[in-house]
Amino acid sequence: MAIAHTDLYRHENLVRKSIQIPSNQHKELKELAVELDSSLGDVVETIMDLMRQDNYEQLKSAIIQKRERELTSLNNSLDEAYAYLGSTPETIEEARFFFGAGLEGIFA
Repeated sequence: MAIAHTDLYRHENLVRKSIQIPSNQHKELKELAVELDSSLGDVVETIMDLMRQDNYEQLKSAIIQKRERELTSLNNSLDEAYAYLGSTPETIEEARFFFGAGLEGIFA
């Protein structure tokens, strides 16, 4: 998630807000800037302008959908973990049986 800082700096007689972007997203945005033959700052500013024009509704909707997908994925993972843990007593009983059978085979 990009973090906008309130501190301002001057670059080429323009005043811009500084934005801190995680490295993986920074790389993707930089690749997009190269693809568009533009600067990273222009790409980020344009994205922000487009989001403002749309009143952030598409952005809000996309974030909600992403969170729902992540929650669904987590729920599926938890369901799998609970299913595995639910089968653990049977697995332990089977292991005890085979261990006991192995011991009988060794000492018989």
